[in-house]
Amino acid sequence: MKGVHHKSSRNKLSTRDRKKLSGEDLNTIDETVGQRKKQSGEDLSELDHRVEFRDIISQLPEHIIHHILSLLRDTKDAARTSILSRKWRQIWTSFSILKFDQQKIQEQEGCLEMRNKTKTFKDFVANSLNNHLKRKLSIQKLVLHITSYDLELAPHMDHWINIAIENNMKELDLHVVVKKSRYYYLPQTVFASNTITGLRLHGCKLKFRSNIKLPQLQKLYLHKVHVDQQIVDNLISSCPLIEDLRFVHCTGLQNLQVSSLLKLDRVEVHHCHVPKEIKVNAPNLQTFWYCGKKSLPCKIDLVACVFLKRLTLEDANMTDEMFQDQFARFPFLEILDLSKCNNLKNLTISSTQLKKLVLRGCKNLMEADIDAPNLFSFEYKGDKMPFSFSNPSSLKAAKFSFEPVQIDSHESHLGDADPLWFFRLRELLEKLKHSSGLKLIVRSKKNVIIHEELEEVLLPPQSDLKLEIIKPLTCFEDLLDNLLRTCHPEILSIVSSSSSEFPKLVYEKMMHRGENPNCCPYNTQNKCWRHSLKGIKIENFEAASGKSTPDWISWLKSSPTLQHQTTSYRLSW
Repeated sequence: MKGVHHKSSRNKLSTRDRKKLSGEDLNTIDETVGQRKKQSGEDLSELDHRVEFRDIISQLPEHIIHHILSLLRDTKDAARTSILSRKWRQIWTSFSILKFDQQKIQEQEGCLEMRNKTKTFKDFVANSLNNHLKRKLSIQKLVLHITSYDLELAPHMDHWINIAIENNMKELDLHVVVKKSRYYYLPQTVFASNTITGLRLHGCKLKFRSNIKLPQLQKLYLHKVHVDQQIVDNLISSCPLIEDLRFVHCTGLQNLQVSSLLKLDRVEVHHCHVPKEIKVNAPNLQTFWYCGKKSLPCKIDLVACVFLKRLTLEDANMTDEMFQDQFARFPFLEILDLSKCNNLKNLTISSTQLKKLVLRGCKNLMEADIDAPNLFSFEYKGDKMPFSFSNPSSLKAAKFSFEPVQIDSHESHLGDADPLWFFRLRELLEKLKHSSGLKLIVRSKKNVIIHEELEEVLLPPQSDLKLEIIKPLTCFEDLLDNLLRTCHPEILSIVSSSSSEFPKLVYEKMMHRGENPNCCPYNTQNKCWRHSLKGIKIENFEAASGKSTPDWISWLKSSPTLQHQTTSYRLSW
């Protein structure tokens, strides 16, 4: 077209040019111009969105960016964030947490032979450390994840750790995969550092040191570490500022004697070999967590820890008397977790401070009288219902997981093993029914029932049941999102009053998910339920009959009283 010469006339024709064109041509041009405008508008909108997103991540505070970088697996991943913006690039170059994962670095470099793999890893770590030091940057934390350890690698590891210590490293996280009992021995310089505040060691061996001095050490985590009893004693006595002390699957620990640590806040001992006694004399201890082995009894003495708030015990050798003696010594206890304590039979738990209670897998527990008026959360897992509550008025969340009962090698109904279980559950629900907003969720295999109120309870005759009493903190959407995220039920039923809007709200929430949900744009692996739910069908009780009717629907239909209060949806995933 002759009349279209300038940029400004692309979207506008002169009167003379328009006269030369037929009406059909004009319509075509108008449509084309309209499409270009629309496309241009969409492009600008997308550009604005990208710029807005770029601005948001650039405006994050520096300490938040440092925290994000610290969560990435290794140094290479952290380096890639430098393309996000100039601010991220500047912060990355001064980032003081160095992470080196041997397996990941070797895979990224594409090495096939083991000799080349090891050399590639060594060169990468050495070059990274040298470049960091050339810029005269400090090292806040050094993380080494060694998956193919051998004696040839040991002196290089010593060198890297020594460089970090010379540059005032504060935290060392060392994970060594142990094969054929080849342990890595930590260099002596680690035990004479004036700056280290945290040690997290996995798969190492600690030799006896008489001259340990770690005046700033606050956290000590030992996992699959072979220790010498004397070095443990020396560590504890030479580190006055320790706040967090953990031993997990360690060997060589005969006794754990802890005293004179005024800042000690947490102690954990998990499945360690041969400790015969644990004695903690720490007046400010807040958390104690012990998981023992059935064949290796261990005496636990926490008499001096009168301000303890969180106690977790997995001890198959603990008797009723031992527990009652320990529990009575902690008047400020807020969280109590008892797991696999198979010697426990009859318990009395009375406390005005207790807020959370967990009874999990205590197979021989027959009676647990609970008097905790301020209890907020309760969790139980077992094949009976041995507990009763005096005053559960403050309870806002409760989970019950009833396991299949084996009687004469056959799986039986829960009531066959514990005839009182339903009575006790009914008694608990009766005490809670006046609590505002509580809902009961019943799960059995692939089916779920939500009771909007606790007065009419529908429980299926199944051998495995999971019950949950909850109070959604905000709205029903949180309840539904959590339920459909954690399980994909085939039939979802709601028991409610005839005037309730709850079933309608649930149905609309599921139906309005959209054909192509865009709710998880940055989560490619763990998308929400909206991406898995394919279809929803309202179940018709009157039409349900014949052999093809699922057992669950037949059971619901057999209860005519509750049938008229029940709305069921069949979901396909």
